[in-house]
Amino acid sequence: MVNRKVKKAIITAAGLGTRFLPATKNIPKEMLPIVDLPIIHYIAEECVEAGIEDIIIVIRPGNEAAMTYFSPNDELLRTLEQSGKEKQMERYYKVAGKANFVFVHQDQSLPYGNGSPILTVKNLVDKEPFVVCFGDDLVLNPEGNGAVKQMVDAYGSHDDAFGIMAVTKLPKAEITRMGMVETIDGSDEGRVKRVVEKPALEDVVSELAEFGRMVLAPEIFEYLRADNTGKDGELWLMDSIEQLLVKKPVYAKTIQGEFLTTGDPLRFLKASYKFAMQRPEIAGDLKEFLNKELEK
Repeated sequence: MVNRKVKKAIITAAGLGTRFLPATKNIPKEMLPIVDLPIIHYIAEECVEAGIEDIIIVIRPGNEAAMTYFSPNDELLRTLEQSGKEKQMERYYKVAGKANFVFVHQDQSLPYGNGSPILTVKNLVDKEPFVVCFGDDLVLNPEGNGAVKQMVDAYGSHDDAFGIMAVTKLPKAEITRMGMVETIDGSDEGRVKRVVEKPALEDVVSELAEFGRMVLAPEIFEYLRADNTGKDGELWLMDSIEQLLVKKPVYAKTIQGEFLTTGDPLRFLKASYKFAMQRPEIAGDLKEFLNKELEK
């Protein structure tokens, strides 16, 4: 393992977003707003902060809203400048234009599964380590580095690592709906022994849950192949990681910050509230409004 610098990231945004239909009929779930920024913006922001140079976004054919979002709109900028409202786009331009954004349609010939978006862009990343970000997972960490930066730093600090898996501590009941990570020595940031997708409650032996942030070495493609499907004939990224870690070291990284998923309407609303409460200009009024509603 010679190359420890991580310069590329893949953001998966090719899902159907069925839990949000009909809103996601023509708009990808990743473009739904958390306050006034799309979900995918926060993820790209993490990547830029971490020094990622190429952000590869895998989208589904016919749903190019993310591509349009990250493409500069000079006319809009001129209009905002003329009206003195250009500050509204400040945070946008801290991300757009700060990395090379590449958009790729997911290969429709690949099996269904969350490994297919990554395999779709193998030719763009298979010579060096890369970040994978699932497009519906967020990390709120206003006081410190974003999750991607934490993972990239962890990858650089482990000379023998072929992968870094972001983990967070969750109650056992929550882990059953996600994936459990067990380390060899039982520590929060040790070498990963195994990953169990959606374990039964009685099988949960670790507080660590994996979520959609990881760094992977190109060796992952020895296992992430179209002919290496798993449960229900689907191509699961986690299956490939489990096969990789049997032979190569993969480490857990307990992320500092609060993991928030936006995968369903209730958790989307919870994430929106958490992010809104970090905005001084609206936090007070929002809290007052909610308190009044709760008193009714």
